[in-house]
Amino acid sequence: MHRVASLLATPLLAIACILPATATETARPGDLVRSAKRIAVLGDSITQDGRWVADLAAWMEEQGLPADMINVGLSSETVSGLTEVGHAGGTFPRPDLFDRLDRVLTVTQPDVVLAMYGMNCGIYQPLDDGRFAKFKDGIERLHAAVEKAGARIIHLTPPIYDKQPGNPGPAGAADYDAVLAAYSTWLLSKRAAGWGVIDVHGPMKEALEARRKENPEATFTPDCIHPNDAGHWAIGRAVIAGLGDEAAATDPHLEATLAPFLPQVTQRMKLLSDAYREAAGHARPGTPQGLSIAAAEAEARRLTDSLRSRRLQLRGTKHESGEWRIAIEWPRPKIVDPGPAPEKPAPIPADAVVLFDGHDMSAWENGDDWKVADGVVTVGKGQIVSDQAFGDCQVHCEFRLPSPATGKGQGRGNSGIFLMGKYEIQVLDSFEDGSDGPLTYPDGQCGALYKQRPPAVNACRKPGEWQSYDILFTRPRFAADGALDKPGRVSVLHNGIAIHSDTVILGETFWHQPPGYQQHPDALPLAIQDHGNPVQFRSIWVRPFEPVQPQPLP
Repeated sequence: MHRVASLLATPLLAIACILPATATETARPGDLVRSAKRIAVLGDSITQDGRWVADLAAWMEEQGLPADMINVGLSSETVSGLTEVGHAGGTFPRPDLFDRLDRVLTVTQPDVVLAMYGMNCGIYQPLDDGRFAKFKDGIERLHAAVEKAGARIIHLTPPIYDKQPGNPGPAGAADYDAVLAAYSTWLLSKRAAGWGVIDVHGPMKEALEARRKENPEATFTPDCIHPNDAGHWAIGRAVIAGLGDEAAATDPHLEATLAPFLPQVTQRMKLLSDAYREAAGHARPGTPQGLSIAAAEAEARRLTDSLRSRRLQLRGTKHESGEWRIAIEWPRPKIVDPGPAPEKPAPIPADAVVLFDGHDMSAWENGDDWKVADGVVTVGKGQIVSDQAFGDCQVHCEFRLPSPATGKGQGRGNSGIFLMGKYEIQVLDSFEDGSDGPLTYPDGQCGALYKQRPPAVNACRKPGEWQSYDILFTRPRFAADGALDKPGRVSVLHNGIAIHSDTVILGETFWHQPPGYQQHPDALPLAIQDHGNPVQFRSIWVRPFEPVQPQPLP
């Protein structure tokens, strides 16, 4: 199992004591990011593109760092205030950061700012004292403005300019990467003045040179300026290394490790980026119009809650078998004797939808493939799916596991109750009598919300004895655009013993990937799994649940 090493998992006591740096105090970027609550990211089109920012934010989520990150990069922008004659076909000059910086800081209210400028600041001309002075002055002004606003700033050296044979880019014959190297050297020299500076240019150049040893035509920037995916990952790795996690930055599996986080991280970043960039205002035409800040923050908070509630599941890895293995070690649930098994099924409420009462399987699709005899149905070929769909509901199910017991782990009396056909409460022989070793994983044992949460206790009876589940299920709620509004929840009694109490469902049950939600109808059928074991059932019924609604008095 490959795991991104965390050099940022040090105790947070010292972090809480970080104070604004003096001119001679070294600002440690890793400490600043680790203690941050809100990070604003400034830069040009390479930053507005957002891929390296999303890579960094995914790493922060994987590490459990709490900061919210707002990407307010703006395409074409400079800190030098320079622009080419006829820029963008003469339609607009390059935006100057200082036309919007105060508004950006006011709107985003960051305690840390990441800033990566330089690519546009020399306007693709050879190194020149005057243009270099404009860049230096702009960076100094940016640094002072951020600190005046009460925040801390981490400067990133500019990415590389990769002029290729037959493709010199807008710099033409000029050695523009030498310009960016000079900017980078100057920025790195500011560490002596206590600035926080992360080198992107040097590591990115080294990474490209290493690739070209295997493929001479490799590039990070097909148009010399704008990075491809590999180029954005090179920037992200350089930033992660600069924050102190060299092990993650050099891990060849970093992209795979962060991949489960990236979809929602990217969606959140775009929501916040468009909202805050447009709310602050700027002079650059053609940028996407976002939601209001309030609406974007509400959507972003739902995404953040989803990411952070599933963090440990997302940090898993795919085994060679295809199984998604989760980076969690659950304690073994305590054994609780539930008492003797009832001889007869529990009474069926008058308002219940009866799915099986010992007679036939007419309420199920594929029910004919499960054999009914002596008031009991035995798992047959293929899962069964109820004809009727359910949303919020109470499910009662009585089952019996094979006796004498055979098999080990997940092969011992396995089935499952799939609420809405998606969210599984595991059925398994988890009675611990010494013959059942090796024990299966706790979040896969009987009563588990499969691969999400183990039962609070092990309330299993012996194989061959009747057992019961009483499940209270609240379905997930989705917004009109398909985004998750509220996750599903479940409470479960196993043989009358509470094993889940309002447990949050992290998403659909999967074996090959972490749990996650996709919008679905408000009502879907119940399903029961065929896992190849002759598990038996004698009573299955469902009560759709609708809370009483008050009526206002006249």
